[in-house]
Amino acid sequence: MELLTAVAISVGILSGVWAWISASFGLITWVGFIGCTSYFASGGKFKGLKKSILANLSGVLWAMCIILGTKYIGGTYISYILTGFFSFIMCIQAKGKLLEFIPGAFCGACATFGAGGNWSLVIISLICGGILGHVSDMGGTFLSLITRKKEF
Repeated sequence: MELLTAVAISVGILSGVWAWISASFGLITWVGFIGCTSYFASGGKFKGLKKSILANLSGVLWAMCIILGTKYIGGTYISYILTGFFSFIMCIQAKGKLLEFIPGAFCGACATFGAGGNWSLVIISLICGGILGHVSDMGGTFLSLITRKKEF
């Protein structure tokens, strides 16, 4: 079986399992899918898992800085200023190897905003989603290998 088909089967099955598990444990299902998407967008494999999770978590941090800064500093324009500043930070941090995946930071920030600042559930759901992506990827690779036609 070709790799893409095998990964699609693995992702399909494990996404259904994730939807059930996340609902059962009160996690944020859609945030987990953002973590999974971030994993694949970062290039996959263990390196992509590490890269996407670290970037996602940095985005959660910067989003909370925007949320809390807006709340405690107040003022009409402060949220715009903080959004601009921390968007810059999410890009410039990519100069460091550990945080080089800029889209992952924005995924983490967007998930945090979308979840109303519930950072603890966002973090757990993003990490679970990244793991979901990695396990789906490995499962697809395994399925492809065991079903590949042998050429003589």
